[in-house]
Amino acid sequence: MQNSRITGLGRRTLSRHSAIGGRYCPAPATRHTLVVASDSPYIHDDFEQALDSADSLVLAGTSSCREVVDKALRWRPDVVLLDASVAPLPGLPAIVRRLRSMAHPPLAALLVQRGAARVEIEHADVVLAADFGVPAVLRALQLVASGVMVAAAPTTRPPLTSYLADPDAHQRLSSLTAREREILLLIVGGLSNREVGARLYMSPDTVKEHVSRILTKLEVASRIEAAVAAVRAELEVRS
Repeated sequence: MQNSRITGLGRRTLSRHSAIGGRYCPAPATRHTLVVASDSPYIHDDFEQALDSADSLVLAGTSSCREVVDKALRWRPDVVLLDASVAPLPGLPAIVRRLRSMAHPPLAALLVQRGAARVEIEHADVVLAADFGVPAVLRALQLVASGVMVAAAPTTRPPLTSYLADPDAHQRLSSLTAREREILLLIVGGLSNREVGARLYMSPDTVKEHVSRILTKLEVASRIEAAVAAVRAELEVRS
């Protein structure tokens, strides 16, 4: 028995059942491959760690946004996640067009902040909000890749003021020490723990401890969520 699914890239057919003893039973879940494209190494790290325990998504590799098409041609993933969670992605329409022109085009998923302008998201097959965290993003990608959900970029509402100025976020950020705020700004800039340590003359383990305290104080689960919270609250470090 065959069950067809439709994505924004066309129709794909997956075998959903196998016969055992003349009876049909569900086939094992299909594992889909994912490429994470971002210019921020901490986003690569967050998704690599989360995918270690994912059931139906396998990391094919990570890439910069500039190189993602070449990497996708080599790895032939089912899904490409394009990161625009901290800043709009330059050249997004051209990237998506090139992905769709491949012999085996992947699903083009875009990671953004909630309230992103329509012009920033209208080219992707599916748009995901980074605010909900990496685990939630992966669950949504698993659902889309499975065929249960038809992949389509949603019609967006105008950005809400609450998305950009969260009083609670400001309050949580105010609990950070000067050093923690300095480290958070470097995280927003895309630096890894090792790069932060080199910049601030600290060991990577010390940076890791600071990052752990930052996540706890901001009540978030990953560096990408911390960076988004900082951008939303317009974090500033006063000298």
